[in-house]
Amino acid sequence: MNIHFTNQAGIPWMRYLLFILLCAISAAQAQIALPGLSESTAKASTENSNSASLNQPPNPLDLAVGWWRYFDVDSVRLKQRIDWTSDSLKKQNADESSDIAAEIADLIEYLQRYRELRDKPSPEPAATLDIQTVYSLRQWLDMVRKRQSLQADLQSETDELRLDDKRQNVARRHLDTLMAAYLELSEQAKDKSRQGVRVMSAWAQWVLERERLRLKRAVLAVNDMQLAQLIKEIRTARGRIVVSDQDIEQLKKDIKVAEQGHVNARENLTQLVAVVEVESLDTDEGAARSLLSKQRVIHASIKEAVADALLSRKHMEYLLMQMLRTDNGDELNKFKTELQAHLDNIKKIDDKLIGWQEKVEYDQGRAGKSLATLFVSTEKQNSDVVILTQKRLTEVQNTLLSLQRLDSEIYDAKLIADRADALAADKQGALVTGLANVKISTVKVWEIFWDHMEGSLFKIGETPVTLLGILRVVLVITLAWALSHFVRRGLTHLSERQGGSLTYLYTLGRLAHYLILIIGISIGLSSIGVDLSNFALIAGALSLGVGFGLQAIVSNFVSGLIVLFERSLRIGDFVELSTGLAGEVKAINVRSTLVTTTDMVDILVPNSEFVNGQVINWTLTDASRRIHIPFGVAYGSDKDVVRKAALEAAQNTPHTLKNKTNREPEVWLINFGDSSLDFELVVWVQPQAVKRPQRVRAAYYWELETALRKYGIEIPFPQRDLHIRNGLQVAESPTAPALAPDNQSKPD
Repeated sequence: MNIHFTNQAGIPWMRYLLFILLCAISAAQAQIALPGLSESTAKASTENSNSASLNQPPNPLDLAVGWWRYFDVDSVRLKQRIDWTSDSLKKQNADESSDIAAEIADLIEYLQRYRELRDKPSPEPAATLDIQTVYSLRQWLDMVRKRQSLQADLQSETDELRLDDKRQNVARRHLDTLMAAYLELSEQAKDKSRQGVRVMSAWAQWVLERERLRLKRAVLAVNDMQLAQLIKEIRTARGRIVVSDQDIEQLKKDIKVAEQGHVNARENLTQLVAVVEVESLDTDEGAARSLLSKQRVIHASIKEAVADALLSRKHMEYLLMQMLRTDNGDELNKFKTELQAHLDNIKKIDDKLIGWQEKVEYDQGRAGKSLATLFVSTEKQNSDVVILTQKRLTEVQNTLLSLQRLDSEIYDAKLIADRADALAADKQGALVTGLANVKISTVKVWEIFWDHMEGSLFKIGETPVTLLGILRVVLVITLAWALSHFVRRGLTHLSERQGGSLTYLYTLGRLAHYLILIIGISIGLSSIGVDLSNFALIAGALSLGVGFGLQAIVSNFVSGLIVLFERSLRIGDFVELSTGLAGEVKAINVRSTLVTTTDMVDILVPNSEFVNGQVINWTLTDASRRIHIPFGVAYGSDKDVVRKAALEAAQNTPHTLKNKTNREPEVWLINFGDSSLDFELVVWVQPQAVKRPQRVRAAYYWELETALRKYGIEIPFPQRDLHIRNGLQVAESPTAPALAPDNQSKPD
C-alpha cells in the first residue's frame, strides 16, 4: 500500500505529523521508512516488503519502501545490481535533460566507489615490536621523535574524524528531508523522477562517506595501538641506553662540524646585512630588491639560530653521554651545570621563535599580495620586479622550513635536558637532585632578575633610567633619611641630658633633616647620571606646577621655615589662634604644625596660619602667666574678709606661683553689679598650669567657694522686685487713661 500526499491535501505541518505517525504503525500496515531511521524500523520494513520488488532496480518515479536494501548484497551481486541500475536509469531518462544524465552518472560513480570501499578490509595492527637488549642514545632520541610525530598525527586525525562525524550527521538529516519532500510529490509530478534520482544519489554519497569513516576509524585504532607499543618500547629503552666509545668519537666529530656550520652561518648573516645597508630604494626594482634582501637577512638569522641550537644540542648530547657513563656525584653535578648553560641558550633562541614565526607569516601574506597585484595589474610590468617578488615569496617559504627545523632542534634539546634531570635523580637520589635543582634555579632567577634590573625603563633627558638605578636612588635617599633620623635623635638626647634649649636643638634638627635629604636626593640622582647642572629646567617645571595648584604646599613649607628661623613658635609652646583653637605645639613639620589641645586632641594646623594670622603664644618669652578669676559677693559683705578669703583660696591652690617678688596674688574690686560686688582674684600661675587653663580656673573656683563658705560670705544670685501701683485699679474704667509703658514706670 503506497500513500502519497498531494499539495492540496491538508496543512503542510499536518502532512509531516501524519508522516511521522505512519512510521509508527505496525508491520501489517504500510511501511514507510527513510534512510537514516533506526535499524529496527528498517529491518521490519524489509521483512514485510514485497521480496519481488527488491529484485528490481529502484525506480525514481516510485521508490518502494526500503529501496536501498536492493544494494545490501554480497560483492558479486552488488556489481551486477549497480550495472542493472545504471542501464535502467539511462533507459528511463533517455529523453531527459543532460542535468539528469549527470546526476545519474554521479550516482553510479558513488555506488562503484562504495562497493570498492566496502570490500576493502580493515587494516590489521602491526606485529608487536621486538624489544632490544640495549639501545644507543640516538635510537632512543629517534623513537621519541617518532612518538611526537605520531601523537601529532593522531590528534589531527581525531579532530578531523570528529568534524567528519558532524558532517555525516548533517548529511543524514538532509537525506531525510529529501526523502520526505519526495514522498509528498504526487504521481503526476513533473520533476518526480529528478527528485528520485537526487534521493538515490544523496543516499549513495552518504553510505560512501560512512564507509570512509569506518576505514578511517580502523586506521586510527591501529595507529593508536602502534603509539601504545612505541611508548612502551621508549620506557623500556630509557633504562637500556648504552654509550660506546665509537658513539662519543662520532659525536665529537659532529660537534666540530656543527661549530664550523655555526661560524659559516654567522659570516653569511654579516655579509647579507652589509648588502642591505647599501641598496637603493629610488626605483620599484630597487625597493623589490631591498625587500628580497631583508627577507634573506631574516632567513640567514634563523639559519644562524638553527646552527647555534644544533651546536648546543650536540654539546648536550655529549654531556648526557658522559652522565650515562659515570656514577660520581661531583662529575654529575658538573656535567649538569654545563648542560644547564646550553639549555639556557636554547631557551633564549626559543623566546625568539614566536616573533620570527609571526614576522615570516606576515611577510608571506605580504609577498603573496604583492605578486598577485603585479599579475592582475593592467599596466606593463617590469619583469625584473615580478621575478624579484617571486624569489622573495620562495625565500619566505624556505624560511618557514628553517623555522620548522629550528623548532625540532629546540624540542630535541629540551628532551635531552629532561633525560639528564631524570638520570641525575636516579643516580643521586631525589633529595640531592632537588637541592641541586634549587641551587641552579636560584642562580637562574638571580640572573634573570639582574638582566631585568639593567634594562632601560625610560629616559630623563638623554639619560636612560633602569630599575637598578631607581633602586640605587631609593637606597641613597633611605640612607639619608636614616642618617637624619639618628642626628635628630642625638640632638634630642643631648638636650634632655644637658638641660639645654629643646626648641633650639629641635630647629637645628629640622634644618639638618632638610639639608641631609637634599644632599641625599642630589647624590641619588647623580648616581644614575642625571645632570644637576640643568636644574633650571626642573625649577621651571616646579614653577609651572606651583602656578597650577602647588601654591598652598609651597606657602606652608616656606612658612614652616620662617617659623623655625624666627623661633616665634617652638616645641612646647602653648598657643591660641584667632579661630579659638588653643593647645600645645608638639611638632613643626614641612606642611603643618601639630597642636594638641587640653583634651588631648591632635590638630594639624597649616604653617601659613602661624605666619599670616594672629597667634597668641602664651609661653613665648615667659612660661608663667597671670590669670584673672572673676567672682561676686553680696552687698554688705566685709571687703577685708573677702580679700582674706580669696588670698587664702589662692594659697591653697597648687597652681599658684609662690615666693616670687612682684608676683603675689591680689584681689581687686572691679565693679558694683546689679546684685553683687564684683571682685577679681589676680594670680600668677606656674608654667605647667599655663597649658591647662580650664583645669586651673576650675581649681581656683573650687577653692574660692570653699573659702567664702568658711567665712560666711554670701554668693548672691540675680533678684528682681515687682512693684504694683494703685492706679491699676481704675484701669478697668472705660474712661480711664491708658497706663504708661513698663519701661516708663517709676518705683514708689
